[in-house]
Amino acid sequence: MGHAAHMKGATFAPSTSTMRAVEFNRFGAAREVLQIVADAPAPEPASGEVQIRVCAGSVNPSDCAIRSGYGKEIFRHKGQVGSDPFPQRLGRDAAGVVTALGEGVRNYQVGDRVFTAPTRATLADYICVDESELAPMPSRLDFIAAASLPFVALTTWTAMVSQVGLTRETTPTKRVVITRGAGGVGSFAVQFMKAWGAHVATTCSTRNVELCRRLGADVVVDYTQQKVGSVLRDYDVVLDGAFDMQEEMLATLKTGADASYITIVSPKIRLVDQLGLEEGLRQAGILFEQTRQQQAALGRRYHWGFMQPDGAALAQIGALVDADAISPLVDRVYPLERIAEAHEYCELRQARGKIVIDLLTGPG
Repeated sequence: MGHAAHMKGATFAPSTSTMRAVEFNRFGAAREVLQIVADAPAPEPASGEVQIRVCAGSVNPSDCAIRSGYGKEIFRHKGQVGSDPFPQRLGRDAAGVVTALGEGVRNYQVGDRVFTAPTRATLADYICVDESELAPMPSRLDFIAAASLPFVALTTWTAMVSQVGLTRETTPTKRVVITRGAGGVGSFAVQFMKAWGAHVATTCSTRNVELCRRLGADVVVDYTQQKVGSVLRDYDVVLDGAFDMQEEMLATLKTGADASYITIVSPKIRLVDQLGLEEGLRQAGILFEQTRQQQAALGRRYHWGFMQPDGAALAQIGALVDADAISPLVDRVYPLERIAEAHEYCELRQARGKIVIDLLTGPG
């Protein structure tokens, strides 16, 4: 890990009353709306919460989408933003050091190294997180590598374990397809499914074929050169992170055998953005139910996946990392001051693995 030297030896002062935080006051392009507030008030941990000094976070495609205004009605409906949504903060995952404990916290102490994909935004010097949303950081990782994992790992875990129902015991009998194997979720999911013993196929572009093989995929389909359906047939599970491959991916599944399809890019948010909250949710429900019934008639299950914070699951993932069964894939690292540049790179959709934000170093 190239960042281990300055990360492993870092020491941390007690929490302060102010901090840096990434905010935006209107929706728009990264350079136009993102700002780093230098004197934001630092949060204090409530009962059951842990205050963390964030050492590294990451940029996920969902951050860029939220910043551009995508999904604003859904997030307001969920209470993630208020009726007046600004200023908003970003960040879906973080790695750092515990700096203060709320009343009743049992499992952590000041100085512990932790990682998380919590309910709240993470790109700030300090965050407060419910104890249940935390896990000890894998001991073999530095903060940069650890910060690349939680959101994509829990997106995968929620889909494959919580919703599809795979277990460590049943996965070795499964043939699994994962789209976009070189991306953030895909590169984690390929390794996770292999760690649990599945036969794994994935899709990618020509330049990422060798990478996907190194990640452990048994079959790699270059979608620019091959028709997915001509290569992949009779699979048990599809984890779909592509926006435009649902029909192709459904066709790879067995019929009459309780196979499962799950997408992590469902049309629900897009429909709400287009039609308003009430009508968008209604239309999304109709579309989901129609497709679910169509697939049920073929003996398949159909799901829309949405990440859920889960410290216990993250701890299991950390154990797989420490067992060397999963290695983080970090494409680029940016200091916090270059957050807009990191967003712009993310929006190119060229990243192999994750884009990480280093909060400990100055502009690079």
